[in-house]
Amino acid sequence: MKIKKTIRIERSPQDVWHLIAEEFDQAYVWMNFVTKSYPLNEIEQNPKFPVVGRVCEFSEDPNSLKAKEKILTYSEQDMRFSFNVFPINAPSFFPIKENLVTMSVVALSDQESQVSWESEIHLSPLGVALYPILKRGLSKNFSGVMKDLKKHLELTNHAVLSNSA
Repeated sequence: MKIKKTIRIERSPQDVWHLIAEEFDQAYVWMNFVTKSYPLNEIEQNPKFPVVGRVCEFSEDPNSLKAKEKILTYSEQDMRFSFNVFPINAPSFFPIKENLVTMSVVALSDQESQVSWESEIHLSPLGVALYPILKRGLSKNFSGVMKDLKKHLELTNHAVLSNSA
């Protein structure tokens, strides 16, 4: 299953890139449904990546569903990176096996960017059976992620992002 979402954000490409890529492990700052996120602790670290990846938690319950997200490719020059998302603590009948996400930022002007989110989702047999419903739900969820990003970046003071660098 493939899903692509794009959104225009009134913010410099550098600010957008900084938040989504350089601060990859800080998803909780702008993704409303992420209650906690932190760097993935793995031995191998590509020096070109800001972190190996992240873990996103969606609940205060330590045994609930989480997402392990590992960066696969990263190009600061092209403002494009990809990462794999694997469910943790998912029930055996969970419909998603993994999600390969590619995000990119394109400059529309000095203070306007276009962000794209492309997902290639690998489904379990249950996910294949639920394909139409799952595609509609995931599409809505990914649209929400992009709206969260836009809202955070357009409402956050420019100095706040610059000072966190």
